[in-house]
Amino acid sequence: MKRITALAVVLVLAGCSTVDSKDIRTSGITADLLVSLPEDTDAADVTASLRVGTLTFVELGDGEDITASGAGKTVQLKHRRSAGATDYRNRLDGVVAPGTEITFDLERSGDDTSAPKSTIALPARVRLTAPASGTTYSRRQAIDVRFTSEPSQAGAILSWAGECVTTGSLQLEGGRTSVTIPAGSITPSMATPTPGVKPTTTCPINLTLTRRDEGTLDPAFKNGTIAAETQSTRRITSTP
Repeated sequence: MKRITALAVVLVLAGCSTVDSKDIRTSGITADLLVSLPEDTDAADVTASLRVGTLTFVELGDGEDITASGAGKTVQLKHRRSAGATDYRNRLDGVVAPGTEITFDLERSGDDTSAPKSTIALPARVRLTAPASGTTYSRRQAIDVRFTSEPSQAGAILSWAGECVTTGSLQLEGGRTSVTIPAGSITPSMATPTPGVKPTTTCPINLTLTRRDEGTLDPAFKNGTIAAETQSTRRITSTP
């Protein structure tokens, strides 16, 4: 969900628009489909963004809808418009088991071609157990990171970001439930300082662990993505 939200922000800044689906064939639609597994909720959040090119969102018309199903449950995704961007969202309660297949089904009306089978399997969820939120670490010391997960051979990415540091990440191979961020890996931000303002050297940073898998998009679409991801974030303080 975060990746689709970020895309929407970019499009709003660039000046996006919407078009009625009756004017667009399925073969001209770019579909970005995402399943997100919040670490503190036993549910899967499902989101669909339908576009023509980069700047134009597709709004479904009468007799059309998009659903998501998995583990015997089906929900209709609900239209949402925010700051000029359009998408469709809902939640599959209780659908979190690793390997569960989620299917997105776009039903078109009239002579337009439907796209009933975009599929993705849920990854094993991750949950950070260390470091604890609110703790403080110098950039001159190593940070031991631990997390829980059901057995999985899928990799993950540990990333960090904050006002006073340069964004960075570490790639974790499958099977691991711990990693150490070496001392000096988190570095001060190289952003150009504002004249007359003392640069910030201590700030909160977010450590985020992400596991993301790609699925199979229905061939009726022009192109796009379908993915499922699980994330866990802890907010700590970074000092020199």
